[in-house]
Amino acid sequence: MKGLDRYLSPADSWALAYGCMVGWGVFVMPGTTFLPVAGAAGTLIALLIGMAVMLVIGTCISYLMKRSPGTGGIYSYAKEAFGRDHAFLCAWFLCLAYLTIIFLNGSALFIVIRTILGDSIQAGFHYKVAGNDIYLGEVAASVLALAGVGLLFIVAKPFLQRLYTILAFVLLAGIVLTSACCLPRALAGDAVLSFGTQGVNRCFAMFSLVILAPWAFVGFEIISFDTAHFRFPLKKTGAILVASILLAGLSYGAMTLVSVAAVPDGYASWAEYIGDLGNLRGIGSVPTFHAARAIMGPAGLAVAAATALAAILTGIIGAYRAAVRVLSTMAEDNILSGMFSKTTYSILFVMGLTILVSLLGRNTLIWFVDLTSFGAVVAYGYTCAAAFRTAKSVGDRKIMLLGMLGTLISASFAIVQLVPHLATMDAMGSESFLLLSFWCLLGFVFYWRTIHRSTLVEYSGMSVSGSVLFALLVYAAILWFATMLAAKGSLADVRSSLPGGGILLLAIVFTGLAVMLYIQDVVRKKHEDAEREKIRAVEGNLAKSRFLFNMSHDIRTPMNAIIGYTELARREASMEAVQGYLGKISTSSGHLLSLLDDILEMSRIESGDVRLSYEPVDLRRLLEEAGDVFAPLMAQKKLAFAIHGSQVQDRYAWCDKKNLDRVLFNVLSNACKFTPPGGSVSVTMLESGRDENGYGAYELNIRDTGIGMSRQFVDKMFSAFERERSSTDSGVEGTGLGLSITKRLIDLMGGTIDVLTSPGSGTQFIMRFKFRLADAGEVERSKEDPSSDPGDAEFAGRRLLLVEDNAINMEIASAILTQKGFTVETAENGRAAVDMVSASQPGWYDAILMDIQMPVMDG
Repeated sequence: MKGLDRYLSPADSWALAYGCMVGWGVFVMPGTTFLPVAGAAGTLIALLIGMAVMLVIGTCISYLMKRSPGTGGIYSYAKEAFGRDHAFLCAWFLCLAYLTIIFLNGSALFIVIRTILGDSIQAGFHYKVAGNDIYLGEVAASVLALAGVGLLFIVAKPFLQRLYTILAFVLLAGIVLTSACCLPRALAGDAVLSFGTQGVNRCFAMFSLVILAPWAFVGFEIISFDTAHFRFPLKKTGAILVASILLAGLSYGAMTLVSVAAVPDGYASWAEYIGDLGNLRGIGSVPTFHAARAIMGPAGLAVAAATALAAILTGIIGAYRAAVRVLSTMAEDNILSGMFSKTTYSILFVMGLTILVSLLGRNTLIWFVDLTSFGAVVAYGYTCAAAFRTAKSVGDRKIMLLGMLGTLISASFAIVQLVPHLATMDAMGSESFLLLSFWCLLGFVFYWRTIHRSTLVEYSGMSVSGSVLFALLVYAAILWFATMLAAKGSLADVRSSLPGGGILLLAIVFTGLAVMLYIQDVVRKKHEDAEREKIRAVEGNLAKSRFLFNMSHDIRTPMNAIIGYTELARREASMEAVQGYLGKISTSSGHLLSLLDDILEMSRIESGDVRLSYEPVDLRRLLEEAGDVFAPLMAQKKLAFAIHGSQVQDRYAWCDKKNLDRVLFNVLSNACKFTPPGGSVSVTMLESGRDENGYGAYELNIRDTGIGMSRQFVDKMFSAFERERSSTDSGVEGTGLGLSITKRLIDLMGGTIDVLTSPGSGTQFIMRFKFRLADAGEVERSKEDPSSDPGDAEFAGRRLLLVEDNAINMEIASAILTQKGFTVETAENGRAAVDMVSASQPGWYDAILMDIQMPVMDG
């Protein structure tokens, strides 16, 4: 198998992590969120706490990367620790986080364009979404960026990887340059010591920003999906993750201070400026851009714009890469359609979805910020829990402590995300709850598909994934409805929103309920099927146990005879007596061989190795040949034996002669075996008609006046290893496989078999077939064989190489072949045979007879 390309250097890996973390938000969020809530000082403290939390999570991820390298990343870690069910839940919400990062950065181009160009592009065709005007020019920029990245992934992935690394360093360099020029101004004032503008308790304000850490730092974990592509030791991943997290935190902190470094004319303080951002347009509406231009001049604005563009592109490219990895990993594990395992298909899916969402416009960004945080929190919680469980299995106390701490922190973040009013600003708005419910519903549909295509070993029931998705779906839908109504300004607005909102709420909940009930039904049926299979397996094992018990006697009887007569023959001086013993040995050997043949034939049928071979056959002649074989046996047992085939009009038909003979011989053997002396056996073939397609319907009846069978045995007579007790009591030997073989061969030929019997009243087998009709000429032509009968051939002078590792088999085969006139040379294994052939002249051996299973070199 071709190995994976190792093309990622430490710098490339750092760029992946850092570039995906630091996106458009590093320029916008300080002014819109960080400073109003906690001020510069509170933001810096919150960022330090957030970095510490992310370092805990990053340490857990680094630990798992070293233990389980590959392309599965966080999905693989969750699967190894908790199973496929939990892994699905983890990956589903992680995919949500990556997709929303793409939406956010793609739509953020609106902000950059509008900030730099002002309202000049707000002209021409436009439409409204949630009361906001969306202009074609703004949308086109995002669509081009999203489509361009997707196409580059398909046609020029190596180039895109190099571009990504360059953009990440441009992003860092731009932030460093802007900070170096602007931070002295910021540090010279007292803004750096301030705590927010909203009059909120300082600790509460900082806590509100700390819970945004998953949103601010999500992306560093994407390198876990590429460990198989590292061209450096995995032990370096810890340092790379630490460096990327620290630099990302410093970038957010630096741009927060840059935001208070300069205040536009007309504002007395940064607090007044930040509080009025909602009323500003252009460069002044983004404090980082304003400070860069005010302090550094036009060059500063150019640096800020280039840095912001690099941030947006690294966010898009990194999240694209991660989302495709997650989708492909789930597809490879049969959670998603196999189409997603193809990178191109996953890229096109992500491209189409992100372009569609980008049409909602820049004012919908806040909806997806909340979803990014929630998706990251779920993934981080699972990763830390997986690290805890893995470390516990090997006794690593440090990782156990960090894993437990990371799990508890992630769970706390999730609670704050989902429960309103636990922080200064609600972690989720009504639209975010609605989108979350839709995502859970979509996940439920994929979960439905996964359950339907999985075994009970993989999914035993409505466990974690289904329960959590349904509970979260209902909760998110209800919270959406409640927060939507709470935001209405009047009772009249509430009343007008109730019908539409109520219908949508019911549709979401009942759709989820319907899927859940369907899944339960699928799981119930799987359990029932598994129980039936278990019962069949138990019954099969019991039947095999009975078979082995019976066979121990059946095999031991001829074996004892062979051993006993062999011992007698060795001691007997009279040749006549020896010949008698040899005859009995031959008879016992034949019986033993028939037992083994039945077992092997049954094994071939069960494994599907039997292939039908049709040829034109004279059906009357087939019956006559069977009569010729069984007539002496019937006469020896004093049974009346008759064959009736004269009523068959269309005597020539295409059928599998070998297997039809086997069916006929099996049933006739039983009839002869179980009919006491003085009884009768008859074989009758009837033709019940022919159709317009050239097929004839035939009925084969075999009737005897033997001991018959009980009703209880008839119900299971065609099962393998079954034998009627009366037959074993009567001393009649058999494997219990003959009728099972007969039934399965008839099924293969498209026929049916029925049985009429009762104890002491004999048995009648009725077999029905449909054969394509043939003519006499076809039968005659099939008999023509230009080759002579091998039995009449002269083999004197023919040289054979016999390759056999069993000395007894080699001796017997050599003796038989020598009697036929062959000159036989022998080899004990394949290597010796190859050496002998290589050392001989071409054509020295006329043929090579070789065993398959041999030591040194097999056949």
